[in-house]
Amino acid sequence: MIFASSDTIAISLTEETLKVIHLKGKGADQKIINVSKKDIKGQSPEEVGKVLKDTLSEMEIKAANVVSVIPSSLTTTKNIEIPSTNPDEIKSIIDLQAGRHTPYSREDILIGYIKIGEYSRNYTKVLLIIVNRQVIKGQISVFEQAGVKLEKILFAPEAKAKFYAQVLNVKAEQPPIGIIDAGKYFTDFTIEANNTVVACRNIPIGMEHFIKEGQDAKNKFITELQQSIESYQNEDNKLPDTYILTTDDAKIKELQPLLQEKLKATVKVVSYLDQVKAIQPVMLKIVSEYDDESFLDVMAPFNVSAPMQVDLTPDEVKVQRSIEEKGLQVVQAAAFSLVILLLVFAIFFAKIYFRSNVLSKISDEYKQKRKAVEELETVATATGIVKDYLNHRMTSLEVLEELYKKIPEEIYLKSIVLEENGTINIDGISETRSTAYAFITTIEDSELFKNAKMIASSSKKERGKDVATFQMSFKLESAKDEEEKPAEVAKPEGEVKEGEKPPEGEAKKEEAK
Repeated sequence: MIFASSDTIAISLTEETLKVIHLKGKGADQKIINVSKKDIKGQSPEEVGKVLKDTLSEMEIKAANVVSVIPSSLTTTKNIEIPSTNPDEIKSIIDLQAGRHTPYSREDILIGYIKIGEYSRNYTKVLLIIVNRQVIKGQISVFEQAGVKLEKILFAPEAKAKFYAQVLNVKAEQPPIGIIDAGKYFTDFTIEANNTVVACRNIPIGMEHFIKEGQDAKNKFITELQQSIESYQNEDNKLPDTYILTTDDAKIKELQPLLQEKLKATVKVVSYLDQVKAIQPVMLKIVSEYDDESFLDVMAPFNVSAPMQVDLTPDEVKVQRSIEEKGLQVVQAAAFSLVILLLVFAIFFAKIYFRSNVLSKISDEYKQKRKAVEELETVATATGIVKDYLNHRMTSLEVLEELYKKIPEEIYLKSIVLEENGTINIDGISETRSTAYAFITTIEDSELFKNAKMIASSSKKERGKDVATFQMSFKLESAKDEEEKPAEVAKPEGEVKEGEKPPEGEAKKEEAK
Protein backbone atom coordinates (compact mmCIF):
# COMPACT_ATOMS: atom_id res chain seq x y z
CA MET A 1 0.00 0.00 0.00
CA ILE A 2 1.10 3.58 -0.60
CA PHE A 3 -0.14 5.05 2.67
CA ALA A 4 -1.07 3.59 6.02
CA SER A 5 -3.12 6.55 7.23
CA SER A 6 -6.70 6.20 8.36
CA ASP A 7 -8.17 8.33 5.55
CA THR A 8 -6.99 8.57 1.96
CA ILE A 9 -8.44 10.40 -1.05
CA ALA A 10 -7.64 9.42 -4.65
CA ILE A 11 -8.53 11.87 -7.43
CA SER A 12 -8.50 11.48 -11.21
CA LEU A 13 -9.01 14.70 -13.16
CA THR A 14 -9.35 14.93 -16.95
CA GLU A 15 -10.95 17.51 -19.22
CA GLU A 16 -14.21 15.54 -19.14
CA THR A 17 -14.42 13.79 -15.79
CA LEU A 18 -13.61 14.23 -12.08
CA LYS A 19 -13.42 10.96 -10.13
CA VAL A 20 -12.94 10.77 -6.37
CA ILE A 21 -12.79 7.82 -3.98
CA HIS A 22 -12.50 7.85 -0.18
CA LEU A 23 -10.63 5.01 1.54
CA LYS A 24 -10.71 4.29 5.26
CA GLY A 25 -8.45 2.12 7.36
CA LYS A 26 -4.88 0.90 7.23
CA GLY A 27 -3.03 -1.90 5.47
CA ALA A 28 -5.06 -4.95 4.62
CA ASP A 29 -8.11 -3.50 6.40
CA GLN A 30 -8.33 -0.48 4.08
CA LYS A 31 -11.72 -0.22 2.36
CA ILE A 32 -13.41 2.13 -0.10
CA ILE A 33 -16.26 3.84 1.76
CA ASN A 34 -17.35 6.44 -0.79
CA VAL A 35 -17.09 7.18 -4.49
CA SER A 36 -18.07 10.09 -6.71
CA LYS A 37 -17.95 11.03 -10.41
CA LYS A 38 -18.70 14.44 -11.89
CA ASP A 39 -18.89 15.46 -15.56
CA ILE A 40 -16.86 18.68 -15.92
CA LYS A 41 -16.61 18.93 -19.70
CA GLY A 42 -16.36 22.60 -20.73
CA GLN A 43 -16.00 23.97 -17.18
CA SER A 44 -13.30 26.46 -16.13
CA PRO A 45 -10.59 25.55 -13.57
CA GLU A 46 -12.36 27.75 -10.98
CA GLU A 47 -15.62 25.89 -11.52
CA VAL A 48 -13.84 22.52 -11.34
CA GLY A 49 -12.21 23.60 -8.05
CA LYS A 50 -15.63 24.42 -6.62
CA VAL A 51 -17.02 21.07 -7.82
CA LEU A 52 -14.14 19.23 -6.10
CA LYS A 53 -14.59 21.22 -2.89
CA ASP A 54 -18.33 20.45 -2.84
CA THR A 55 -17.63 16.76 -3.54
CA LEU A 56 -15.22 16.48 -0.61
CA SER A 57 -17.72 18.34 1.59
CA GLU A 58 -20.47 15.88 0.62
CA MET A 59 -18.16 13.01 1.58
CA GLU A 60 -17.61 14.73 4.98
CA ILE A 61 -13.84 14.49 4.65
CA LYS A 62 -11.96 16.71 7.12
CA ALA A 63 -8.37 15.48 6.84
CA ALA A 64 -6.80 12.82 4.66
CA ASN A 65 -3.81 11.92 2.52
CA VAL A 66 -4.54 12.99 -1.06
CA VAL A 67 -3.18 11.27 -4.18
CA SER A 68 -3.74 12.36 -7.75
CA VAL A 69 -3.71 9.78 -10.54
CA ILE A 70 -2.70 10.95 -14.04
CA PRO A 71 -4.32 8.98 -16.88
CA SER A 72 -2.40 8.03 -20.01
CA SER A 73 -4.46 10.56 -22.04
CA LEU A 74 -2.50 13.43 -20.41
CA THR A 75 0.94 11.87 -20.93
CA THR A 76 3.34 10.85 -23.66
CA THR A 77 5.18 7.54 -23.29
CA LYS A 78 8.18 6.14 -25.11
CA ASN A 79 10.24 2.96 -24.78
CA ILE A 80 13.93 3.78 -24.81
CA GLU A 81 17.17 1.94 -24.09
CA ILE A 82 19.77 3.44 -21.75
CA PRO A 83 23.42 2.31 -22.07
CA SER A 84 23.86 1.82 -18.33
CA THR A 85 22.59 -0.22 -15.42
CA ASN A 86 23.55 2.30 -12.73
CA PRO A 87 20.40 4.03 -11.33
CA ASP A 88 22.14 7.42 -11.00
CA GLU A 89 23.51 7.26 -14.53
CA ILE A 90 20.11 6.20 -15.89
CA LYS A 91 18.47 9.18 -14.21
CA SER A 92 21.08 11.61 -15.57
CA ILE A 93 20.81 10.27 -19.13
CA ILE A 94 17.01 10.44 -19.06
CA ASP A 95 17.15 14.05 -17.82
CA LEU A 96 19.37 14.92 -20.79
CA GLN A 97 17.42 12.98 -23.45
CA ALA A 98 13.85 13.70 -22.36
CA GLY A 99 13.57 16.86 -24.46
CA ARG A 100 14.34 14.92 -27.66
CA HIS A 101 11.10 12.93 -27.39
CA THR A 102 8.70 15.88 -27.15
CA PRO A 103 8.23 19.21 -28.94
CA TYR A 104 8.36 21.02 -25.57
CA SER A 105 11.53 22.35 -23.97
CA ARG A 106 13.00 20.55 -20.94
CA GLU A 107 11.74 23.31 -18.61
CA ASP A 108 8.16 22.84 -19.84
CA ILE A 109 7.86 19.13 -19.07
CA LEU A 110 7.89 16.79 -16.10
CA ILE A 111 9.33 13.33 -16.57
CA GLY A 112 9.24 9.98 -14.89
CA TYR A 113 10.41 6.57 -15.94
CA ILE A 114 9.77 2.93 -15.22
CA LYS A 115 12.62 0.45 -15.33
CA ILE A 116 11.44 -2.50 -17.42
CA GLY A 117 14.55 -4.69 -17.36
CA GLU A 118 18.21 -5.10 -18.23
CA TYR A 119 19.35 -6.43 -21.59
CA SER A 120 22.59 -7.41 -23.30
CA ARG A 121 25.59 -5.10 -23.47
CA ASN A 122 24.65 -3.53 -20.11
CA TYR A 123 21.60 -1.79 -21.51
CA THR A 124 18.50 -0.95 -19.48
CA LYS A 125 15.10 -0.64 -21.11
CA VAL A 126 12.80 1.96 -19.58
CA LEU A 127 9.36 3.39 -20.25
CA LEU A 128 9.73 7.17 -20.35
CA ILE A 129 6.67 9.14 -19.18
CA ILE A 130 6.42 12.80 -20.19
CA VAL A 131 3.72 15.25 -19.12
CA ASN A 132 3.30 18.95 -19.79
CA ARG A 133 4.24 20.94 -16.69
CA GLN A 134 1.31 23.31 -17.24
CA VAL A 135 -1.13 20.39 -17.07
CA ILE A 136 0.21 19.39 -13.65
CA LYS A 137 0.27 23.00 -12.44
CA GLY A 138 -3.32 23.44 -13.61
CA GLN A 139 -4.43 20.39 -11.61
CA ILE A 140 -2.51 21.52 -8.53
CA SER A 141 -4.19 24.94 -8.82
CA VAL A 142 -7.61 23.26 -8.91
CA PHE A 143 -6.74 21.18 -5.85
CA GLU A 144 -5.51 24.25 -3.95
CA GLN A 145 -8.79 26.06 -4.70
CA ALA A 146 -10.57 23.11 -3.14
CA GLY A 147 -8.28 23.26 -0.09
CA VAL A 148 -6.44 20.05 -1.01
CA LYS A 149 -2.70 19.39 -0.56
CA LEU A 150 -1.29 16.61 -2.71
CA GLU A 151 0.98 13.89 -1.38
CA LYS A 152 1.83 12.26 -4.72
CA ILE A 153 0.93 12.27 -8.41
CA LEU A 154 0.88 8.69 -9.72
CA PHE A 155 0.81 7.21 -13.22
CA ALA A 156 -2.45 5.30 -13.78
CA PRO A 157 -1.17 2.64 -16.30
CA GLU A 158 1.60 1.63 -13.86
CA ALA A 159 -0.98 1.05 -11.11
CA LYS A 160 -3.25 -0.94 -13.46
CA ALA A 161 -0.39 -3.18 -14.62
CA LYS A 162 0.75 -3.92 -11.06
CA PHE A 163 -2.86 -4.50 -9.98
CA TYR A 164 -3.55 -7.24 -12.55
CA ALA A 165 -0.08 -8.75 -12.19
CA GLN A 166 -0.92 -9.24 -8.52
CA VAL A 167 -4.49 -10.42 -9.15
CA LEU A 168 -3.38 -12.99 -11.77
CA ASN A 169 -0.21 -13.89 -9.82
CA VAL A 170 1.93 -13.24 -12.88
CA LYS A 171 5.55 -14.40 -12.78
CA ALA A 172 8.37 -12.26 -14.18
CA GLU A 173 9.24 -14.74 -16.93
CA GLN A 174 5.65 -15.09 -18.20
CA PRO A 175 4.54 -13.49 -21.51
CA PRO A 176 3.08 -9.98 -21.42
CA ILE A 177 -0.60 -9.39 -20.65
CA GLY A 178 -2.79 -6.80 -22.37
CA ILE A 179 -5.20 -4.87 -20.13
CA ILE A 180 -8.22 -3.17 -21.72
CA ASP A 181 -9.90 -0.71 -19.38
CA ALA A 182 -12.88 1.07 -20.95
CA GLY A 183 -14.14 4.38 -19.54
CA LYS A 184 -16.95 6.69 -20.65
CA TYR A 185 -14.99 8.76 -23.18
CA PHE A 186 -11.83 6.72 -23.82
CA THR A 187 -10.22 3.32 -23.26
CA ASP A 188 -6.82 2.68 -21.71
CA PHE A 189 -4.79 -0.10 -23.31
CA THR A 190 -1.92 -1.20 -21.07
CA ILE A 191 0.63 -3.97 -21.60
CA GLU A 192 2.04 -5.58 -18.48
CA ALA A 193 5.37 -7.42 -18.33
CA ASN A 194 7.85 -8.05 -15.52
CA ASN A 195 5.10 -6.99 -13.05
CA THR A 196 4.95 -3.44 -14.43
CA VAL A 197 3.76 -1.46 -17.43
CA VAL A 198 5.88 -1.71 -20.58
CA ALA A 199 3.56 0.14 -22.97
CA CYS A 200 0.31 2.05 -22.88
CA ARG A 201 -1.98 3.96 -25.20
CA ASN A 202 -5.15 5.98 -24.76
CA ILE A 203 -7.78 5.07 -27.36
CA PRO A 204 -10.41 7.84 -27.81
CA ILE A 205 -13.34 5.41 -27.89
CA GLY A 206 -15.29 4.57 -24.75
CA MET A 207 -18.60 3.32 -23.37
CA GLU A 208 -20.48 6.34 -24.68
CA HIS A 209 -19.39 5.48 -28.23
CA PHE A 210 -20.25 1.79 -27.84
CA ILE A 211 -23.75 2.74 -26.70
CA LYS A 212 -24.42 5.41 -29.33
CA GLU A 213 -22.57 4.06 -32.38
CA GLY A 214 -22.86 0.33 -31.78
CA GLN A 215 -20.93 -1.90 -34.18
CA ASP A 216 -19.15 1.00 -35.91
CA ALA A 217 -17.60 2.03 -32.61
CA LYS A 218 -16.55 -1.55 -31.92
CA ASN A 219 -14.89 -1.87 -35.32
CA LYS A 220 -13.05 1.44 -34.86
CA PHE A 221 -11.94 0.35 -31.42
CA ILE A 222 -10.58 -2.98 -32.66
CA THR A 223 -8.72 -1.20 -35.48
CA GLU A 224 -7.16 1.28 -33.03
CA LEU A 225 -6.22 -1.58 -30.70
CA GLN A 226 -4.57 -3.54 -33.51
CA GLN A 227 -2.54 -0.49 -34.49
CA SER A 228 -1.36 -0.09 -30.90
CA ILE A 229 -0.32 -3.75 -30.76
CA GLU A 230 1.53 -3.48 -34.10
CA SER A 231 3.35 -0.38 -32.88
CA TYR A 232 4.41 -2.28 -29.77
CA GLN A 233 5.49 -5.29 -31.86
CA ASN A 234 7.59 -3.11 -34.18
CA GLU A 235 9.87 -2.30 -31.23
CA ASP A 236 10.92 -5.97 -31.10
CA ASN A 237 8.67 -6.72 -28.17
CA LYS A 238 6.97 -10.01 -27.48
CA LEU A 239 3.20 -9.89 -28.04
CA PRO A 240 0.76 -10.65 -25.21
CA ASP A 241 -0.91 -14.04 -25.36
CA THR A 242 -3.70 -13.00 -22.99
CA TYR A 243 -5.89 -9.90 -22.87
CA ILE A 244 -7.97 -8.82 -19.88
CA LEU A 245 -11.25 -6.89 -20.02
CA THR A 246 -11.54 -5.04 -16.70
CA THR A 247 -15.34 -4.89 -16.44
CA ASP A 248 -18.18 -7.36 -16.92
CA ASP A 249 -20.54 -4.77 -18.45
CA ALA A 250 -22.68 -6.22 -21.26
CA LYS A 251 -21.29 -3.82 -23.87
CA ILE A 252 -17.74 -4.81 -22.98
CA LYS A 253 -18.56 -8.53 -22.94
CA GLU A 254 -19.75 -8.18 -26.54
CA LEU A 255 -16.18 -7.30 -27.47
CA GLN A 256 -14.77 -10.55 -26.09
CA PRO A 257 -15.46 -12.85 -29.12
CA LEU A 258 -14.49 -10.12 -31.60
CA LEU A 259 -11.18 -9.50 -29.86
CA GLN A 260 -10.38 -13.22 -29.68
CA GLU A 261 -11.02 -13.49 -33.40
CA LYS A 262 -8.99 -10.45 -34.41
CA LEU A 263 -6.13 -10.72 -31.95
CA LYS A 264 -5.74 -14.50 -32.12
CA ALA A 265 -5.26 -14.63 -28.36
CA THR A 266 -7.10 -15.48 -25.17
CA VAL A 267 -9.43 -12.71 -23.95
CA LYS A 268 -10.75 -12.91 -20.38
CA VAL A 269 -13.16 -10.81 -18.37
CA VAL A 270 -11.66 -10.15 -14.93
CA SER A 271 -13.69 -7.41 -13.27
CA TYR A 272 -11.61 -5.12 -11.04
CA LEU A 273 -14.64 -4.69 -8.74
CA ASP A 274 -14.32 -8.32 -7.69
CA GLN A 275 -10.75 -7.72 -6.54
CA VAL A 276 -11.08 -4.53 -4.45
CA LYS A 277 -12.35 -4.02 -0.91
CA ALA A 278 -15.34 -1.72 -0.71
CA ILE A 279 -18.51 -1.45 1.32
CA GLN A 280 -21.72 -2.68 -0.32
CA PRO A 281 -23.28 0.78 -0.97
CA VAL A 282 -20.18 1.78 -2.96
CA MET A 283 -20.42 -1.33 -5.15
CA LEU A 284 -24.11 -0.71 -5.80
CA LYS A 285 -23.43 2.93 -6.66
CA ILE A 286 -20.74 2.00 -9.20
CA VAL A 287 -22.79 -0.67 -11.01
CA SER A 288 -25.98 1.41 -11.05
CA GLU A 289 -25.09 5.13 -11.29
CA TYR A 290 -21.58 4.91 -12.73
CA ASP A 291 -21.86 1.81 -14.92
CA ASP A 292 -20.44 3.74 -17.89
CA GLU A 293 -17.20 4.66 -16.09
CA SER A 294 -14.17 2.76 -14.82
CA PHE A 295 -12.68 3.55 -11.39
CA LEU A 296 -9.74 1.18 -11.84
CA ASP A 297 -7.24 4.04 -12.19
CA VAL A 298 -8.07 5.48 -8.73
CA MET A 299 -8.58 2.13 -6.99
CA ALA A 300 -5.60 0.17 -8.32
CA PRO A 301 -2.79 2.07 -6.49
CA PHE A 302 -4.28 1.16 -3.11
CA ASN A 303 -4.72 -2.53 -3.81
CA VAL A 304 -1.16 -3.46 -4.71
CA SER A 305 1.71 -4.30 -2.41
CA ALA A 306 4.54 -3.33 -4.78
CA PRO A 307 5.68 0.32 -4.58
CA MET A 308 5.11 2.71 -7.49
CA GLN A 309 8.16 3.89 -9.44
CA VAL A 310 6.65 7.06 -10.86
CA ASP A 311 5.86 10.24 -8.96
CA LEU A 312 5.15 13.23 -11.24
CA THR A 313 4.93 15.76 -8.40
CA PRO A 314 6.90 18.92 -9.39
CA ASP A 315 10.14 19.54 -7.50
CA GLU A 316 8.95 22.93 -6.25
CA VAL A 317 5.90 21.29 -4.69
CA LYS A 318 8.11 18.66 -3.04
CA VAL A 319 10.43 21.37 -1.68
CA GLN A 320 7.49 23.40 -0.37
CA ARG A 321 6.00 20.33 1.27
CA SER A 322 9.38 19.47 2.81
CA ILE A 323 9.68 22.98 4.25
CA GLU A 324 6.15 22.79 5.64
CA GLU A 325 6.87 19.39 7.18
CA LYS A 326 10.08 20.65 8.79
CA GLY A 327 8.26 23.73 10.07
CA LEU A 328 5.56 21.50 11.49
CA GLN A 329 8.23 19.34 13.12
CA VAL A 330 9.79 22.44 14.70
CA VAL A 331 6.38 23.56 16.00
CA GLN A 332 5.67 20.07 17.29
CA ALA A 333 9.09 19.90 18.97
CA ALA A 334 8.51 23.32 20.59
CA ALA A 335 5.05 22.30 21.74
CA PHE A 336 6.41 19.00 23.04
CA SER A 337 9.17 20.82 24.93
CA LEU A 338 6.63 23.22 26.40
CA VAL A 339 4.42 20.34 27.49
CA ILE A 340 7.41 18.59 29.13
CA LEU A 341 8.36 21.85 30.88
CA LEU A 342 4.81 22.30 32.12
CA LEU A 343 4.73 18.70 33.31
CA VAL A 344 8.00 19.18 35.19
CA PHE A 345 6.66 22.31 36.89
CA ALA A 346 3.36 20.57 37.60
CA ILE A 347 5.14 17.61 39.18
CA PHE A 348 7.40 19.94 41.18
CA PHE A 349 4.52 22.03 42.54
CA ALA A 350 2.42 18.92 43.12
CA LYS A 351 5.21 17.51 45.29
CA ILE A 352 5.41 20.77 47.24
CA TYR A 353 1.63 20.84 47.63
CA PHE A 354 1.36 17.24 48.80
CA ARG A 355 4.32 17.58 51.14
CA SER A 356 2.76 20.73 52.62
CA ASN A 357 -0.50 18.86 53.09
CA VAL A 358 1.30 15.93 54.72
CA LEU A 359 3.25 18.30 56.98
CA SER A 360 0.09 20.15 57.94
CA LYS A 361 -1.68 16.87 58.64
CA ILE A 362 1.21 15.62 60.78
CA SER A 363 1.33 18.95 62.63
CA ASP A 364 -2.40 18.80 63.36
CA GLU A 365 -2.20 15.15 64.33
CA TYR A 366 0.63 15.64 66.85
CA LYS A 367 -0.36 19.07 68.14
CA GLN A 368 -2.07 17.64 71.20
CA LYS A 369 0.79 15.21 71.75
CA ARG A 370 3.31 18.05 71.63
CA LYS A 371 1.26 19.95 74.21
CA ALA A 372 1.21 16.88 76.46
CA VAL A 373 4.98 16.45 76.02
CA GLU A 374 5.56 20.08 76.97
CA GLU A 375 3.45 19.60 80.11
CA LEU A 376 5.41 16.46 80.95
CA GLU A 377 8.68 18.35 80.48
CA THR A 378 7.47 21.05 82.88
CA VAL A 379 6.49 18.42 85.46
CA ALA A 380 9.84 16.62 84.95
CA THR A 381 11.77 19.88 85.48
CA ALA A 382 9.83 20.65 88.66
CA THR A 383 10.33 17.09 89.84
CA GLY A 384 14.07 17.38 89.23
CA ILE A 385 14.25 20.55 91.22
CA VAL A 386 12.36 18.97 94.10
CA LYS A 387 14.46 15.83 93.88
CA ASP A 388 17.64 17.87 93.91
CA TYR A 389 16.40 19.85 96.88
CA LEU A 390 15.52 16.68 98.78
CA ASN A 391 18.91 15.14 97.96
CA HIS A 392 20.83 18.17 99.25
CA ARG A 393 18.67 19.61 102.00
CA MET A 394 20.57 17.75 104.74
CA THR A 395 24.00 18.72 103.43
CA SER A 396 24.31 21.86 105.56
CA LEU A 397 23.48 19.98 108.73
CA GLU A 398 25.88 17.19 107.83
CA VAL A 399 28.65 19.76 107.22
CA LEU A 400 28.05 21.42 110.62
CA GLU A 401 27.88 18.08 112.33
CA GLU A 402 31.13 16.88 110.77
CA LEU A 403 32.91 20.16 111.57
CA TYR A 404 31.66 19.99 115.13
CA LYS A 405 33.18 16.53 115.43
CA LYS A 406 36.50 17.42 113.83
CA ILE A 407 37.21 20.90 115.15
CA PRO A 408 39.61 20.95 118.17
CA GLU A 409 38.95 22.97 121.31
CA GLU A 410 41.80 25.38 120.48
CA ILE A 411 39.87 26.61 117.41
CA TYR A 412 36.57 28.39 117.09
CA LEU A 413 34.92 29.48 113.87
CA LYS A 414 33.72 32.93 112.92
CA SER A 415 31.84 31.99 109.70
CA ILE A 416 30.95 29.00 107.54
CA VAL A 417 29.90 29.48 103.87
CA LEU A 418 28.57 26.53 101.75
CA GLU A 419 28.46 27.34 98.02
CA GLU A 420 26.26 25.65 95.38
CA ASN A 421 29.20 23.90 93.74
CA GLY A 422 30.03 22.10 97.06
CA THR A 423 32.86 24.42 98.13
CA ILE A 424 33.04 25.25 101.86
CA ASN A 425 34.85 28.38 103.09
CA ILE A 426 35.46 28.90 106.80
CA ASP A 427 36.97 31.75 108.84
CA GLY A 428 38.34 30.87 112.29
CA ILE A 429 40.65 31.72 115.16
CA SER A 430 43.24 29.32 116.55
CA GLU A 431 45.45 29.64 119.56
CA THR A 432 48.44 28.90 117.37
CA ARG A 433 49.12 28.69 113.67
CA SER A 434 50.30 25.15 113.96
CA THR A 435 46.94 24.16 115.34
CA ALA A 436 45.25 25.80 112.34
CA TYR A 437 47.49 23.95 109.86
CA ALA A 438 46.97 20.71 111.73
CA PHE A 439 43.24 21.27 111.23
CA ILE A 440 43.80 20.92 107.46
CA THR A 441 44.97 17.34 107.96
CA THR A 442 41.97 16.66 110.16
CA ILE A 443 39.64 17.90 107.40
CA GLU A 444 41.40 15.75 104.76
CA ASP A 445 40.92 12.67 106.93
CA SER A 446 37.20 13.21 106.96
CA GLU A 447 35.10 11.02 104.61
CA LEU A 448 32.84 14.00 103.91
CA PHE A 449 35.48 16.54 102.76
CA LYS A 450 38.35 16.77 100.32
CA ASN A 451 40.82 19.24 98.84
CA ALA A 452 41.38 21.16 102.06
CA LYS A 453 43.77 24.12 101.84
CA MET A 454 44.71 27.20 103.75
CA ILE A 455 43.79 30.41 102.00
CA ALA A 456 45.08 32.96 104.48
CA SER A 457 46.57 33.12 107.99
CA SER A 458 47.65 35.96 110.30
CA SER A 459 48.39 36.72 113.94
CA LYS A 460 46.63 39.20 116.19
CA LYS A 461 45.85 39.90 119.80
CA GLU A 462 42.48 39.13 121.11
CA ARG A 463 41.52 39.81 124.76
CA GLY A 464 45.12 40.44 125.54
CA LYS A 465 46.16 37.11 124.13
CA ASP A 466 48.10 36.28 120.93
CA VAL A 467 45.99 34.20 118.53
CA ALA A 468 46.08 33.17 114.84
CA THR A 469 43.26 33.97 112.40
CA PHE A 470 42.86 31.85 109.31
CA GLN A 471 40.72 31.26 106.18
CA MET A 472 40.36 27.71 104.91
CA SER A 473 38.63 26.19 101.85
CA PHE A 474 37.63 22.59 101.11
CA LYS A 475 34.99 20.70 99.18
CA LEU A 476 32.37 18.09 99.76
CA GLU A 477 33.43 14.65 98.68
CA SER A 478 30.40 14.46 96.37
CA ALA A 479 31.26 17.76 94.60
CA LYS A 480 32.83 17.71 91.12
CA ASP A 481 36.44 18.72 90.87
CA GLU A 482 36.96 21.92 88.89
CA GLU A 483 40.06 23.44 87.43
CA GLU A 484 41.28 25.62 90.23
CA LYS A 485 42.25 29.23 89.75
CA PRO A 486 44.95 30.83 91.82
CA ALA A 487 43.22 31.99 94.95
CA GLU A 488 43.69 35.53 96.14
CA VAL A 489 45.17 35.67 99.60
CA ALA A 490 42.72 37.42 101.78
CA LYS A 491 44.03 40.29 103.71
CA PRO A 492 44.26 39.44 107.45
CA GLU A 493 41.70 41.06 109.51
CA GLY A 494 42.88 43.90 111.62
CA GLU A 495 44.22 42.88 114.97
CA VAL A 496 42.17 43.85 117.93
CA LYS A 497 44.11 46.18 120.11
CA GLU A 498 44.51 45.45 123.73
CA GLY A 499 41.65 46.84 125.74
CA GLU A 500 39.28 46.95 122.69
CA LYS A 501 36.31 44.73 122.40
CA PRO A 502 36.18 42.26 119.52
CA PRO A 503 33.45 42.78 116.89
CA GLU A 504 30.01 41.84 117.93
CA GLY A 505 29.91 38.71 115.77
CA GLU A 506 33.21 37.42 117.10
CA ALA A 507 32.23 38.08 120.63
CA LYS A 508 29.10 36.02 120.16
CA LYS A 509 31.09 33.14 118.63
CA GLU A 510 33.54 33.32 121.54
CA GLU A 511 30.77 33.17 124.01
CA ALA A 512 29.25 30.24 122.14
CA LYS A 513 32.53 28.40 122.30
